[in-house]
Amino acid sequence: MGDPPSARLTMLFSDIEGSTRLLNQLGSAYPEVLATHRRILRRAFERARGREVGTEGDSFFVVFGSAADAAAAATEGQQSLEAHQWPDGSAIRVRMGLHTGHPEPFEDNLVGLDVHVAARVSATAHGGQVVLSRATVEELADRLPPGTSLLDLGVHRLKDIVDPQRLCQLVIPGLPSTFPPLRSLGAPGNLPTPPAPLVGRDAELAAVGALLTTGDRRLVTLTGFGGAGKTRLSIAVAQELAPSYPDGVHFVDLSAATDDAVAWRTLAETLGRSSDTEVELLEHLRDRKVLLVLDNLEQLPGAGAAAVTRLLGSTVCLRLLATSRRPLRVVGEQEYPVPPLGLPAALHATPTVEWAGRAESVRLFVQQARLADPDFELSDDNVADVVAVCRRLDGLPLAVELAAARVRLLSPSALLDHLDEALGLPLAGHPERQRTLPATVSWSYRMVGADEQRAFRALAAFGNTGGTFDALSAVLDVRSSISAVSGLLDAALVRVDDDPAGPRVRLLQTVRSVARELAAEGGELDDRQRRHADHYVALAERGAERMKGPDAIAGRGSIELEMDNLRAALDWSLGDGPGNDPPDEGRVATGIRLCTALGWYWYVTGYDAESRRWLERASRAAAEHQGPELADLLHSFALLLLQRGDDGRARDVLAKSLVLWRRAGDRTGEAKALNSLGVAYRSLGDTDRARVLLQQSVDVARSLDNLQRQATALTNLALLEIDAGRPEAALPMLAEAERLDLELGNAWGVAADRVNQAAALLASTRPAPAMALLRDLAASVTEHGDPDLTLGVIELLAYAASTVGDHTRALRLAACADEQRTVGDLPLTDLDRAFLERQLSASRQALGDAAAEADREGRALTVPCALGEAAEIALA
Repeated sequence: MGDPPSARLTMLFSDIEGSTRLLNQLGSAYPEVLATHRRILRRAFERARGREVGTEGDSFFVVFGSAADAAAAATEGQQSLEAHQWPDGSAIRVRMGLHTGHPEPFEDNLVGLDVHVAARVSATAHGGQVVLSRATVEELADRLPPGTSLLDLGVHRLKDIVDPQRLCQLVIPGLPSTFPPLRSLGAPGNLPTPPAPLVGRDAELAAVGALLTTGDRRLVTLTGFGGAGKTRLSIAVAQELAPSYPDGVHFVDLSAATDDAVAWRTLAETLGRSSDTEVELLEHLRDRKVLLVLDNLEQLPGAGAAAVTRLLGSTVCLRLLATSRRPLRVVGEQEYPVPPLGLPAALHATPTVEWAGRAESVRLFVQQARLADPDFELSDDNVADVVAVCRRLDGLPLAVELAAARVRLLSPSALLDHLDEALGLPLAGHPERQRTLPATVSWSYRMVGADEQRAFRALAAFGNTGGTFDALSAVLDVRSSISAVSGLLDAALVRVDDDPAGPRVRLLQTVRSVARELAAEGGELDDRQRRHADHYVALAERGAERMKGPDAIAGRGSIELEMDNLRAALDWSLGDGPGNDPPDEGRVATGIRLCTALGWYWYVTGYDAESRRWLERASRAAAEHQGPELADLLHSFALLLLQRGDDGRARDVLAKSLVLWRRAGDRTGEAKALNSLGVAYRSLGDTDRARVLLQQSVDVARSLDNLQRQATALTNLALLEIDAGRPEAALPMLAEAERLDLELGNAWGVAADRVNQAAALLASTRPAPAMALLRDLAASVTEHGDPDLTLGVIELLAYAASTVGDHTRALRLAACADEQRTVGDLPLTDLDRAFLERQLSASRQALGDAAAEADREGRALTVPCALGEAAEIALA
């Protein structure tokens, strides 16, 4: 070849893959195999006019005068090795690398950078694979060996080689064409190395990866709250997909870019082409298979939509993974909202370390807490507090990190008490806008317009579950809030949750505290809370009215759905005013209206402890009021006192409400108070006084033609007859009460009437008609949402089972009801307990020692299972 100094040569390096393994496998036969391998390759090299520069062990270094000769030698050598019959079924796989350049002669060898490049190219290959550098491919042009082709393997970084190299594979007929990824340092890129492993996010990693690798999507935008973990997820996705992008994966931090010009300049600098114009940069990217991670696009005008559109429109293989608090709104964009981390599932038992550790948010808390305090451990002592912290923070990763970073100063228990302060302390290692949670929220808040900001501040008045579009519109005093919510959703400041009753707009708890501060600073918080309370008072009053008629279940459901907002309205109306001043009369009046509207709902649904707190608070706030509003409030309070067995106090409260209603000339209120006073005296054992009061209630109701008050008082008069051992006398009264309730469409009242009829029938030793009623009730009573009524049915089923000798079942059902009453703080009245005991004592006597086992089994029985036993009670 003449070999003038620095002649342009194509260098081939080869070696056997797994030679040490072969040596161990073949033992004494290995030297002959090695010699055969050398003879085969030397024949191929010589036929292509190659010159052997060096040989060591199982490797060759050969140079050729042309790339075509080198490719021909590699092709023949690989095919001959593949065709040879090797001993013991072994296979000799040789990897080869070709590079064209100007090696420098030195003594009897060749040296220089190109020699190192050739060696590194060969080192990337697998056994049976021939890898070529771009210089060799360009030299080959159209002179490929017959039947072969080229496969572009993309750009790769090679050990100790500064410039990345584009590599191709020579696909040879008769040899494998598919190999694992090259053994290079990977494609060019600059993905940051996160300070800690990614916690969870398995589903999100898989989903985003699939979006970028299947179909024709070229742009995926990760959206979500500031601090939701968008950047961390994007890096993890890019790391997993890097092998699929041979021309590189690049992370472009655009947090400092405020316009498109700065964004283009940042992109060019990231790609190492800082001198390129926009046109030159696009030309460079045109045909390259590159993944760009564009981080923090939200602060660019139009969220960088123009730059992204240009990138996609001017390239063929480019893929973009963007992060932004708002979607870009460009053609072809696939938005992927990044949710907060998973929270521990609902658990009624004591939380355990194993159970809590399954939740991503708890695992992140522990990881970050250990960075602050290496000795931190999730334990039985702190697991409940850690779970509570994560729930309070809605699983928002940044918030969890901020809280966990304080464990050296505050225990998890103390964190709960100082959570807002902990979230406001700066966290090192984060951008300025994310060093505190308020800073993160404020960053997004400043990005939206005045209408959106106003809606964001108004949402501070709502409870944890947020509200409907109509509710937000009412608080804002506008016709529609949809446009403002759309802007807030795009800026990742709100969540819109699907609900059977319609979409609900809400703030995360951690975000709502910032919204509340902003509303207070603007002097509008109290007005928003007033409008919010007015809206939900009206909703509660409509629901309460519906609960009195055929639409009772839907009415109760409408209240149940909004309990968080009703609590927020109660807290505002019955709490301190601005500057901790006592609430004004308007606020107190709102609170009284709300308690009055909720009184019946609280009574039938068993919100006993909570409702007592609100009613006592309302009573204190309304101490100066002496009108019918206070009478309603006191009456609701008294009903709850009766329900929990505080009969003496209930009597005194009801006496005051009767005086107030009579003073106001409110005859309907008077009938109501007389009835409830009669119930209180019945419970206290003064049946004569009770009968007088109940009859007075009936008389007043009839004078008003008030069917509801008549039905209620007649039912309670009938109960006095059952107490007195005259159940037959009670049945006509109960039948009349049922007729009136049916006419009113009062489904709950009808159910209560039938429960009392069943009791009267059992007391009069008529079990057959009683069981017919009870079987129907067992199938439907839970629809009314009244736990006291439901337990009454179970207790009467126990009574019925006892009358027919099914003693074990009777005691099991009675124990189930007693356990549920204990848990729900719904005690039986002494009269009702005596009624049951008259019959159940026979079952206890019949079972003897076995009664205790029946009681134990019954206390583990669920309410649905207990009701299901109605069909199994066989009458004699």
